[in-house]
Amino acid sequence: MIAIKIRPSVVLINGNTVLLMRYLYGEATVWGIPGGGIADGESLVDTLKRELDEELGVTIDVEELLCIVETPASGEVRHTLHCVFLGKVIGGAPTINPEYTSALAAEWVQVKDIDNIVLYPPVNDVARRSIEGITIPEYLGIRARQWF
Repeated sequence: MIAIKIRPSVVLINGNTVLLMRYLYGEATVWGIPGGGIADGESLVDTLKRELDEELGVTIDVEELLCIVETPASGEVRHTLHCVFLGKVIGGAPTINPEYTSALAAEWVQVKDIDNIVLYPPVNDVARRSIEGITIPEYLGIRARQWF
């Protein structure tokens, strides 16, 4: 049994905004970078294309790897290795499909607001730098996430 979960996600940029998924945990608003779980035999890129089609109804182009970051286990959530890519929407308009996600909305968030939100995985700095055109792949180590 593998003790670590692997989760690909993609920072989708449009001008000075990044597409994020908004969730409500208790009274807290939490934002997520679109992505998801790998199906048997799927590549990371294939996973992203499938997940974004299912959850948001968009077709995406996946570009370079932005970072790899780990989040520690907590409760029922396993230790997770996040592989965060850069990409762009090439078809469709992001619309939440409640059959595939518990997110309340998909929203384009301004770069000026990125550092002030609770983001999962916690790579606000990487998302901001990507919008600013700075993409240097890096391993970020373990970053704790806020739990609600």
